[in-house]
Amino acid sequence: MHRQVKNGLTGFMLLTGSVIAGTWSASAAAQSGTTPQVQTVQVKLKEWSLGMQTATIKAATARFEVENDGQYPHAFKLEGKLGNQSFELATPVLRAGEKSVLIVKLPPGTYEADCPVGDHEMRGMKNTVTFQKP
Repeated sequence: MHRQVKNGLTGFMLLTGSVIAGTWSASAAAQSGTTPQVQTVQVKLKEWSLGMQTATIKAATARFEVENDGQYPHAFKLEGKLGNQSFELATPVLRAGEKSVLIVKLPPGTYEADCPVGDHEMRGMKNTVTFQKP
């Protein structure tokens, strides 16, 4: 589930187990009187790294700003379990220089991140993402 945005970014959102296509708007949140806690994580995909440290998210919502900084196609995938349900959510495959945004709201826990293209995960494009209580 994704939607192309005019500037070439693709937006995703996962809210407590439900996948919703869209983008997050700070101005809309301000108008509604609520300010969601959002932590931005830069992900620079490159041969053979996700280009991010092991991420510890100290907010209810994470905004993964993903850029293919390499020369081969790559993608960013986040997976784990919500209760007894497994989930996987990924950006589209990105060519060199392309960008995507993945916005997720997950309960505290540890989740796996990797590049699902070919054997890229086995080559080292993997990491863990830990959500802590805000």
